[in-house]
Amino acid sequence: MSRSSFTCKLLCTLFVLTGLMTESPRVVHALTCPEVSKALVPCVTYLATGSSFGHCCTQIRLLNSKAKTTSDRQGVCRCLTSLAAQFQRRHRLNFNLVKQLPGKCNVNIRYNITTQNPNCSQVK
Repeated sequence: MSRSSFTCKLLCTLFVLTGLMTESPRVVHALTCPEVSKALVPCVTYLATGSSFGHCCTQIRLLNSKAKTTSDRQGVCRCLTSLAAQFQRRHRLNFNLVKQLPGKCNVNIRYNITTQNPNCSQVK
């Protein structure tokens, strides 16, 4: 499979996931799960393959700046956990890259994004 075909399939999957999440958006103060998902589009190829970092950090920093309250951050945590699990079922997600992403973007999110259920209620 060519790199562009792979990237296209990853992006299409992410948009489908965004559509699925739209049916019952989790309102997190000013953020919904579809907004979180959309912000991560530039990161998809990087998180799966380690290539095409692009504008990923810009979006990660923007998302982090929008998560102003504890409720925002807890909602983003739940959304990221859900998206990671859904994406992992369809594609291989490189969790080493996922764990490194906040640091590479100079963002401190204070929790690990995994397919397991982190206790997002403890995120401050």
